[in-house]
Amino acid sequence: MNGKNVRRIVFLVFFFALFLLVARIFYPFMTILLWSILIYVLLLPLYRKATRQKSGNPMGQIGRTLIAALFSVGGVLLIALPLGFLTFNIIKEVGELYGEAKRLLNMYPQFWDLSPQGGLGSIIDRLSGGAVNLSNVDLRAELSRMIAGSTSKLLGYSGAILKNALSFIMTLAFIIFTLYFFFMDGEHLISVLISAIPIEHEYTRLFISKLRDTARDLVGGYFVVALYQAFAAFVIFFIFKVKGSLLLAALTGVASFIPMAGAGLVWLPVSLVRMAEGNIGEGIALLLLSALFISTLDNFIRPLVLTEKLKMHPLLIFFAILGGIELFGFNGLILGPLILILFFTAAGLYDQNYRSQTE
Repeated sequence: MNGKNVRRIVFLVFFFALFLLVARIFYPFMTILLWSILIYVLLLPLYRKATRQKSGNPMGQIGRTLIAALFSVGGVLLIALPLGFLTFNIIKEVGELYGEAKRLLNMYPQFWDLSPQGGLGSIIDRLSGGAVNLSNVDLRAELSRMIAGSTSKLLGYSGAILKNALSFIMTLAFIIFTLYFFFMDGEHLISVLISAIPIEHEYTRLFISKLRDTARDLVGGYFVVALYQAFAAFVIFFIFKVKGSLLLAALTGVASFIPMAGAGLVWLPVSLVRMAEGNIGEGIALLLLSALFISTLDNFIRPLVLTEKLKMHPLLIFFAILGGIELFGFNGLILGPLILILFFTAAGLYDQNYRSQTE
């Protein structure tokens, strides 16, 4: 090994150590940077149009400053206000839905009986021809414990959110501050980043492009569909006067990310409960409308809003989101799929470069 290679290895080790230190410095602000970048990427095309005059020339410094400030504040409020409204109302509905679930379990004890003489048990007995006997399972008690445990967790999360309200407001203020400089100096910051990373600049630009496209496609192709399904569920549940409509709608949006079952994990049990209450006609209508406007239309909406740039199987996206949330908390909702996309991008670049050298 000659002296030049030794110096290169020493430099790379030194650079990697400095990289870890820089990453450690910025890690406490990961939430701020992540959501600032996401809002910036989503609003950048609109910001460019707003700062370009009719003549096609860029706007002056004062005009850009005012518009950057407006976009920074507006972009954060566009997310924070609905999120705050949903959080406040969901907290109220958790208790109401818990009481309603307990009432249903106590009102129809025979329906939850899994013995051959019970409601659900007789159905299972007929379908299985007597081969399945679940008499030893106390479904009502198990559901009561599950509901109580889930409610306690939700209330615990809600309480934590309320206690950290001041921290949340400070985070929003920092996001606004960061967004302003992104809008004003975003292109310069990107060029600095490209110059600082010790790989081919062409590859760095490709990674940044992938990050931008993935962020937009995740919001447009998955989160917009989840929002649509949540909104449709809320409207249908509200019309049928289902208690906890907002909470159930939020759960529908979350369930939309689950492959195969999807939103049906929410609206199907709600419809069955309505039938179990004796409202057979309403239950069937609720089931049919939910199946049509929540789940069936999803198959037509998703191809329209999901571009071909995000060529990733929904199952991989689903596990990337779950793994990301497990590893990074709420930020994993975005970081999980982003890391997955970057991994496949890097694998493709390596494969392409390796083939070009060996062929």
